[in-house]
Amino acid sequence: MNFVILDLEWNGTYSRRLHGFINEIIEFGAVKVDERLEILDTFEELIRPQVGKKISGKIVTLTNISNEDLSDGVLFMQAVSRFRKWSDGAPILTWGTSDILSLIENCRYFGGNERIPFLNQYINLQQYCESQLSYDPGKQMGLSAAAQLLDVDEGDFEHHRALDDSLLSLRCLRKVYDKQKLLSFLETADAEFYRKIQFKTVIVCDLTNPLIKRSDMVFHCDECGRHARRLTEWEMRNKSFRAKFECPGCGRKFTGRLQFKLKYEGLIVKRAFLPFDEKTKQPSAAEPDASQGLPNQLQSLEK
Repeated sequence: MNFVILDLEWNGTYSRRLHGFINEIIEFGAVKVDERLEILDTFEELIRPQVGKKISGKIVTLTNISNEDLSDGVLFMQAVSRFRKWSDGAPILTWGTSDILSLIENCRYFGGNERIPFLNQYINLQQYCESQLSYDPGKQMGLSAAAQLLDVDEGDFEHHRALDDSLLSLRCLRKVYDKQKLLSFLETADAEFYRKIQFKTVIVCDLTNPLIKRSDMVFHCDECGRHARRLTEWEMRNKSFRAKFECPGCGRKFTGRLQFKLKYEGLIVKRAFLPFDEKTKQPSAAEPDASQGLPNQLQSLEK
């Protein structure tokens, strides 16, 4: 089995047709390897812009690609056709999903179909490397960060050039390569794949949302494990909910923080224990239950 590691560069530009912005792809770079990760071939193609006639100064500085360079490039769909022939049906690996999303956007704009002609199977290389390094799942690991963690020398690569970034990705992959584990991340690019990859994560900011369960609102003491009693009303801060708690068993007081993220797989609940702030207003004797004054739906969630 061969693999193709692909990287893209793009220029954000305004489209009159869309009445909005599009990340117009300006460069393809890829490396084809065998199952031992030995290099078989490389691919490099500059794309002549059709939406934004000139690329931004920021992109010129970042990539060292000039408007003159792109004037001799091919059209996007020509590049797609050449890449499809070159990749020959091999699984495509990219560092994160942003390149795939840009491909979908460009294929839809220039080809009239969001399906990527050369994408049959896909592996998110960033996700794979994060799993091999036991990286914090709440964060995304950039390519340079991965190179530093893996002690990969970046000195001979030109950053933000597609071919060099694909070769750097390969060097990182070699450090953590396990064929069977890598293949466990292999996805078929079917209709569900396109729905999943384009799904936008939403932070739920309404506690009465029917997706939130009663058990989601419960905190147990992080020291003795007993059910903690909520002392204050839930307060929204920085797209998360906070309330004060006290453990009736050991007397520990803490602030519980909840964040609800709606992903393709369903609702994800993130919990955190924060220091207790004594200055926070406590409920009065006439108001022993902090759920008083909250919507009836929320009260039912916590009873």
